[in-house]
Amino acid sequence: MKPRTGHTRNAISNAARQVVDWAGSAWAAAAAVVLALLWVAGGLFGGFTEHWIYVLHAVTSVFTFIMVFFVQHTTGRESRAILLKLDELVRATSGARDELIAAEQRPLHEQEQIESQVSRR
Repeated sequence: MKPRTGHTRNAISNAARQVVDWAGSAWAAAAAVVLALLWVAGGLFGGFTEHWIYVLHAVTSVFTFIMVFFVQHTTGRESRAILLKLDELVRATSGARDELIAAEQRPLHEQEQIESQVSRR
């Protein structure tokens, strides 16, 4: 049986967005502070051994590595939605310049030309 890639892709995307939403919440910040305090307390009472430092570096590196992908995915998804909405507004507005639609996909030199034309108005 072939997997439903569209459904799976949406489920993964939604899960990534939920992780980023939670990670940016006040509860996550409070949990991070509590974990950091517990970690320091463990170091104070157990000694700041070399193993303790290695585990700290490993855990923070892995967590940061994974969160970068979650945040990048969510930011890209939100940016795409905003750009689609802006493109729709350009299409629906009389007198708007249609060449601005999907300007983010044009080469940088074309974007700079459009920017200079728009700023001269």
